[in-house]
Amino acid sequence: MAAKSKRNTQTANERNRDTPITPLRRLVIPRPDILHSYLEYKQVNQYLEYLAQRYPHFVHMYTLGQTHEKREIRALEINWMNSENSELSSQMREHSPPPFVAQGRFKAPVVHTGEHCRKTVFIEAGTHAREWISISTALNCIYQLTERYTRNIEVLRKLRFIIVPLVNPDGYEYSRTKNVNWRKNRRPHKSSKFVGTDCNRNYDIFWNSGPSKINRNTYKGERAFSEPETRAIRNILDRMSSNLLFFLSLHSYGQSIMYPWGYCRETPLYWRELSSLANSGKSAIKSYNGREYRTGSISCLTKRTIAGSVVDYVYGVLRVPMALVMELPSRELGFQPPVEMVSQIGHESWYGIREMCKRSYDLRLQIKRENEPPLPRPAHYESPQPSNEAMTTETPTPEESAAGGDCPKTLPKKKKRVKASVLAQHEAILRLHKGSKANGPQVLPEGLQALPAGLFPRQLAPKYPPMKRSGLSRDGRGGGDGVILTSRGKPPISSTMPLGVFL
Repeated sequence: MAAKSKRNTQTANERNRDTPITPLRRLVIPRPDILHSYLEYKQVNQYLEYLAQRYPHFVHMYTLGQTHEKREIRALEINWMNSENSELSSQMREHSPPPFVAQGRFKAPVVHTGEHCRKTVFIEAGTHAREWISISTALNCIYQLTERYTRNIEVLRKLRFIIVPLVNPDGYEYSRTKNVNWRKNRRPHKSSKFVGTDCNRNYDIFWNSGPSKINRNTYKGERAFSEPETRAIRNILDRMSSNLLFFLSLHSYGQSIMYPWGYCRETPLYWRELSSLANSGKSAIKSYNGREYRTGSISCLTKRTIAGSVVDYVYGVLRVPMALVMELPSRELGFQPPVEMVSQIGHESWYGIREMCKRSYDLRLQIKRENEPPLPRPAHYESPQPSNEAMTTETPTPEESAAGGDCPKTLPKKKKRVKASVLAQHEAILRLHKGSKANGPQVLPEGLQALPAGLFPRQLAPKYPPMKRSGLSRDGRGGGDGVILTSRGKPPISSTMPLGVFL
């Protein structure tokens, strides 16, 4: 009996030794199609989780905060040069900093010191809910730096990336399911029936300058950083400010690359370097597929001042060396271009963004923000004090409710008045011309002169010498694509394509 038991034990041992050992399987997260569709909020997070699982040696995901409707705001860190990257040589890993630091139950990006200090690029998108293409473009940037990292290894060896593809998930989901033109977040205001705050007016840089009504698409909130979305972005920006080299905010649909300031008509001390940075992206996109972007300061290209924007906060308060806004294409395509255009816009934008990242690395030693003069004050700055203006409950006008609702209400009326005055002048001239033929010479009103036969008005000698336009020339300080900023705080000259969608 003992011999039989011994034989059975040996047979079992041999059988266990011959059986192949199956390794423990990780849960495989399916990959959403980010290149040819607009993803839902859950799919965006699913893609971030997929990348963090597939590339754990250089990709890490962080939760920055929660929205009013309990959705998470997530960031993805892409850090090739870290001590846990198995694809680096042992010597390079030894001299590279760790990828993250533990803070209680959560992980956070590590703050580098010394030679690794100013090497982080921060990209955010999806601040305005209806600008779906900005979210898809941010996801395309993540795709290029992770799934296509071998093609972009040069920029990965120089820079670390932190990308927040969806800052305003509540508004984005509402825009996808209820109101395609929704712009703000979804936190309701207890004192009124209105919902939402423009997160790009809620940052603490001259927040009190300029009016803001609660029924407007551009409502700035009850106070600076009153919204959970802006507080979440502020916390990581404040923490990483000493490491940030280049900050980029993605919007649509102005087809332009802009630098500060937005809250005033002045230009920053290093506007030439910022203009060079913007033009590098413009040239890269034009060489890729011929699309022409505009460059210039925010207040210059938008033709108005905008207070409380994230770009002004990063550049003015945190003193990050370089900060830009990239308005994606285009007026013809709108805030949500057809899905067939998502891949094309994403790829062409990445060519420009990658070139700007390389250029920012080259400019890092030329910009010293420590000894800059104080920030210029806006033209109509009000000291912080409670205002009854935010409590107004006016009914939104059609202009405010439309896709371009952040344009001034009086703009269409002004255009009509100008057109009517031109037509009235033209009709008056025609009546005078007919009367002169019928009744002989007449006394013309002041300012009008009779036209000699065969001459048009532009062929007459000027009655008054040409006026010299005050302000700065195209080559002077503050210009962008030839747009002129005046030194007296007057609005800049109108360009051919009005831009009223950012900020």
